[in-house]
Amino acid sequence: MASQHILLAESRPNLQHSLELMLKQADYLVSITKTTEEALTLAKALRNTPEAVGLLIADLDSISPEACRAFMQTLSASGLAIPYLILAEEIHDHAVNALKKHGCLACITKPFEPKTLLQSVDNAFT
Repeated sequence: MASQHILLAESRPNLQHSLELMLKQADYLVSITKTTEEALTLAKALRNTPEAVGLLIADLDSISPEACRAFMQTLSASGLAIPYLILAEEIHDHAVNALKKHGCLACITKPFEPKTLLQSVDNAFT
C-alpha cells in the first residue's frame, strides 16, 4: 500500500497531524495542504509522476450548498478526475447527494472513529 498517495486538504494543524499520522501508520504516502486549491495544484503537478495522487481527502469547514458548489466548481475547473472523500462537521442529505453525483466516494461526519476513515480510504483503493 505504500505506493498509494493520499492528498489531505486540511487547514487545522492539529487535525493535519493526527490524520497524517493515522494514514502513515496504515502505510499510505501522505501530502498535506491547507486548502483544496493548493491540493489540486499539487495533484496536477504530480499527475504524471510515480507520486501521482490516488485520493483527495478534503475537510470542508462548511457543507452548506454554497460550500459544496464551490468545492465542486474548483474540482471541475482543475480538470482532474481524482477520487475524493469529504470530512465535515455536519453533512445534510442534499449535500451528500450532490457530492456523490459529482464523484465523492464518501462523506464522513466529524467526529469520526479512525477505523471509519481508514475503511473509506481502503475502499477507495480497491
